[in-house]
Amino acid sequence: MFKILRTFLTLLIMTGSATAAADLAIIAHPGYQGGELDEKMVRELFLRENLTFPSGHKAVPLNHAKGSPDRKYFFEYILKMEEKRHRRYWSRKTAIGKKGSPKELNSHKDVLSWVSSTPSGIAYIDRKHVDDSVRVLFTVTVFEDI
Repeated sequence: MFKILRTFLTLLIMTGSATAAADLAIIAHPGYQGGELDEKMVRELFLRENLTFPSGHKAVPLNHAKGSPDRKYFFEYILKMEEKRHRRYWSRKTAIGKKGSPKELNSHKDVLSWVSSTPSGIAYIDRKHVDDSVRVLFTVTVFEDI
């Protein structure tokens, strides 16, 4: 019996793909008083379908630059779209005269600095990079094949 179990586990390890979990934090200015948010509300803010927090205060979203793992996970788990679809979405919105996509920054340090100095700012970042200069509104667990 032990031999069969060992063989089964060996095959499972050899053929299965391993996954790793990470947390993506939705962050805001440390003085945030915009009310409770959920994933749907964050999606609407980043797609500018809604321009204000639940409190009525203006929201200014910030994206990571293209190619960032944080951006990839945010698009997949919150926006529910890939980069190509995101570009098409914004092309259509700007073609009809709407404001363009959120500002983009390259580094975790730049994102934290911007959010901590922008009272109406909202962004996302790998939870392991969060410091006390920002407020975590909620986290989303993402899974990555390794």
